[in-house]
Amino acid sequence: MKSFLRINLACAVLAAVVFAGCSKKPAADVLARVGDREITVADFKAEYEQRQRNRLPLPDRQVLLDQMIDRETFLQQARAAGLDQTVEVRRACEDILIAKFKESQLDPKVSAVKVTPEEIQADYQKDLAHFTQPAKAKLAFIFIPVDARADTNKVAAAAARASEALQQAGALPSGARGFGQVAADFSDDQATRYRGGDAGWFATDSIADRWPAEVVAAGFALKNPGDLSGVLRAKNGFYLVKKLDARTAAVTPLEQVRSTIERRLLLAKQLEAGRQFQEQARQAAKVSTDAARLAATAYPNPTTGKTAQARMPAFPSTP
Repeated sequence: MKSFLRINLACAVLAAVVFAGCSKKPAADVLARVGDREITVADFKAEYEQRQRNRLPLPDRQVLLDQMIDRETFLQQARAAGLDQTVEVRRACEDILIAKFKESQLDPKVSAVKVTPEEIQADYQKDLAHFTQPAKAKLAFIFIPVDARADTNKVAAAAARASEALQQAGALPSGARGFGQVAADFSDDQATRYRGGDAGWFATDSIADRWPAEVVAAGFALKNPGDLSGVLRAKNGFYLVKKLDARTAAVTPLEQVRSTIERRLLLAKQLEAGRQFQEQARQAAKVSTDAARLAATAYPNPTTGKTAQARMPAFPSTP
């Protein structure tokens, strides 16, 4: 509430500065005088029209005039108290002026920004890999571990166990779920052994770290769902892999992503319009800075990260 009152006061101060430059009006146009300030018919009309635009309640004309008089009375007393010279009020006035400047100068530039169908098409083609779903394979594994320090007898025993698992897996009926009971009997991977070794879907562009890359690659290399690899040796043991299902790579059609691309390109153009607007304003103001003096000026430790500190273009939200 206090902030709202401060902004209202700032607006009133700003309005007072504007009205102060107005010439005296004929007596017939003056509805009231508050000190040296005249409230004219034009002022009265502007007030009730503003309320109508903002869908605010419109009181009786005398009540409205009394409200304008009270406003001017408080404003004059605030100026007499020196409140119009405080940093807080001056800053609020400046913020209002900046907002109006952006509204009149920058908003039209941002609103005029458009993205053409050709630009959308070009961006889609340039970033086609992003809109391509990679080929995927659903794989099942049997894992028989071998310690890296195991002797040849233990390695041979593990290899024999893997061969036996392969033999039993090859004898499974065609409708078996993955490796079926063979996974439960032979696999040491607790997460998959009781669901037929099913480890889910794997994509060609993101190999899961939990499984050796060469084992997953062997699963992708299997031609058809239901195909089974031979015994595979990896650093941590022996594997069998079975392809349960497969999906080919697919490109998302442009029409499904057109609006997403358009929004992204539009935002980029609006950001650029804001940056150019800011640079042009600086050039018009002939800005110069003293880097050495700035570096020597006492300053508290920053409380935001480098990204937040970066100067961002000042422009309104997307209409």
